[in-house]
Amino acid sequence: MLTLATSLSASAQTGSISGKVTTSDGEPAEFSTVSLGNNQFTLVNHEGEFSFKGLAAGNYTLEVSFVGLESQTKTVQVKQGKPVKVNFILSASSNSLNEFMVIGDKYTVTSRKESPYVARLPIKNLENPQVYSVVDIELINEQMALTLEESFRNVPGAAPAKTGAGMPAFFSRGFQTSDNLRNGLATSLKTGIDLVMVERVEAIKGPSSTLFGASMVSFGGLVNYVTKKPHERFSGEVSYLQGSWDLSRITADINTPLNDDNTLLFRLNTAFQKENSFQDQGHGTTFVIAPSLTYKASDRLTFRLDADLQKFKGTSNTAWAINSGVTATSYDELPIAYDRSLIDNSFVGNQLSGNVFLQAEYKLSENWTSSTNYAYGNGEYNDLLYFNQYWIDNTTIRRAMGVFSPDKTGRKQFQQNFTGEFNIGAMKNRLVVGLDFMDQFRNMKYSYLWLDTVNVMEPTPDIRLQTVENTLGETVTPERLSKQRTYSAYFSDVLNLTENFLVMVSLRADRFANKGTTNPLTSETTGSYYQTAFSPKLGAVYQPVKDKVAIFANYMNGFKNVDNANQPQPDGTVANFKPQQANQLEGGVKLDLLENKLNATISYYDIQVTNSTRSATDENGATFTVQDGTQQSRGLEVEVIGNPFPGFNFVTGYGYNDNEYTNAAENIEGNRALGTPAHVANAWLSYSLLKGNLQGLGLGTGVIYVSDVFFNDTNTFTLPSYTVLDATLFYNRPKYRISIKANNLTDEPYWVSDGYYVRPQKPAHFITSFTFKF
Repeated sequence: MLTLATSLSASAQTGSISGKVTTSDGEPAEFSTVSLGNNQFTLVNHEGEFSFKGLAAGNYTLEVSFVGLESQTKTVQVKQGKPVKVNFILSASSNSLNEFMVIGDKYTVTSRKESPYVARLPIKNLENPQVYSVVDIELINEQMALTLEESFRNVPGAAPAKTGAGMPAFFSRGFQTSDNLRNGLATSLKTGIDLVMVERVEAIKGPSSTLFGASMVSFGGLVNYVTKKPHERFSGEVSYLQGSWDLSRITADINTPLNDDNTLLFRLNTAFQKENSFQDQGHGTTFVIAPSLTYKASDRLTFRLDADLQKFKGTSNTAWAINSGVTATSYDELPIAYDRSLIDNSFVGNQLSGNVFLQAEYKLSENWTSSTNYAYGNGEYNDLLYFNQYWIDNTTIRRAMGVFSPDKTGRKQFQQNFTGEFNIGAMKNRLVVGLDFMDQFRNMKYSYLWLDTVNVMEPTPDIRLQTVENTLGETVTPERLSKQRTYSAYFSDVLNLTENFLVMVSLRADRFANKGTTNPLTSETTGSYYQTAFSPKLGAVYQPVKDKVAIFANYMNGFKNVDNANQPQPDGTVANFKPQQANQLEGGVKLDLLENKLNATISYYDIQVTNSTRSATDENGATFTVQDGTQQSRGLEVEVIGNPFPGFNFVTGYGYNDNEYTNAAENIEGNRALGTPAHVANAWLSYSLLKGNLQGLGLGTGVIYVSDVFFNDTNTFTLPSYTVLDATLFYNRPKYRISIKANNLTDEPYWVSDGYYVRPQKPAHFITSFTFKF
């Protein structure tokens, strides 16, 4: 107490300097640098504000600088215990100022965390009792990331993965996250996600069904990618990139107002890419186009319409699996060259994803807003052919092929939110009330063909597309059409009991209607059922130091709808199940220190899963499905990101996870879930020169470490741990940017998994790009 009192007394004897930096047209001059003569620096925030605190009495010279502009200086006198206000006006307009931005000067640690999607409320990171991470466009560009899964390397505790057909996924908190939301709403992807259209990637941790439902959320969290939006200035860039294995890629980002009063805005992002596999077979072509339109109908009403189309044509990656005949204990012990695929380039498939988003946002009053949202996502596999390679023993592989011809999926989501702020006495409330409807379908025709058995120690026989097509022509495979609908209502209220202490209370009511699966050959529909679930969420935040230190705790719920099961009784009894439930308790601390230059989150979580189904056998040997399975997942996560001085930035994270099946089938009880690492660590550091003849020259380097994971139910076979080191060198100028990137510098062989299939990843490779900006 004496130390605190002394500190407060000393603080009262010192002064401060604060102010605002604006452009010639009155806009905030975000990302400009303000310095003092004593080597103190700060970046101007997105409101144009800056401050220096704890200054001794005396004269100080402030210098405001921005790359490409002449600096300005002012001298002020600080008196003991007195604040001083001083403002600057730069000689450039906000439009021209943007042309001078250099990536090393654009990082703002605090604003990176701001999001309207995480809580569906306008609350700050330190006010939110939930943990989340954000990967913004500056970091994406600096790392030269091309796909969504590459961005996951910046998320604490997230181990990047791939689903069976190659969609982006990661393991978080002991569970796999594979569906991805777009601007907070539904998608239905059958391709990867190209980052050409992405502004930021948000990883929201823990079971989050209360605000996001059950269809697209795992118990470990969810991924929401935010697309690029139009703005009121004509600008754009065109980029060309080349890399290893004949990678060739061209992208464009063009933004323009469509009328003189800037009420109609348009932006277009597009990319075309061709690349061969690092393995002996494999290739692919990707095309992306993403238009976006904003119309400001009035001061109160704004319409937004955006869409994207992504197409991939090429071979699918080899999907490896093992069975009980394998005596090796790790993939690096199997005798096959890392670059062998055992596939053939003639097996070309087509994958398609499309999304449409429409929003009408209306300001009902000063404190209340209505947001009406519609999203449609669809995906298709058209003759998708992917190899499944099963290791029968240490040298023998049985080759099989999965054929989707076709597989079409779709989700339609309508969501209405009312968001507002009001007081109960002296207590401030921020409230969202929402209605949600989702209609989803899958129309699938799937064939599975066993091809042959090969010994990897001998020459491998060729398999041609024509052979498979002949076999398919003799195979009868009916299409299956399944439909589901979900009707939901929810609310979330953040109540400030005091200025420093707030609580969050949230609840969702969810009615799920599975319309069953129809066989068009028999016109028979089976498997229909209905389930009702309630998903509560509670949180509390106490800030012992306002806007700097927050201690938080949360209880969060997630649920998954569970199909009914036919039980082996003569009367064909059907077992009706409840939704599977996950309940999380979490606590930790969030920090925003050093004048918004250092942001950190440290948390411990405990997730308990109940109502899991499992198989059981009675005394007569009949197998039943019972719903008493349980699982637990506990761990620690740490994230520290910072901008300690202009030009230098770092993003670091660590996650520890311990999980096991606590009540399950005998062969897996007590075991760890497949594909889930105990330790994941990541770091990215970069520095850019902001002054001098070489201003805009920068260097970045990063590393990710993932510990080994189990790849079979008995936990006897592993994918080895890996450490991947990357580095980039860039030269960023107002009109162009040159970048060179080296990935996997140490040429580390490593594999990622979706928990069933495993895929080898790229060895050392290089990419270089040139971007022209206008």
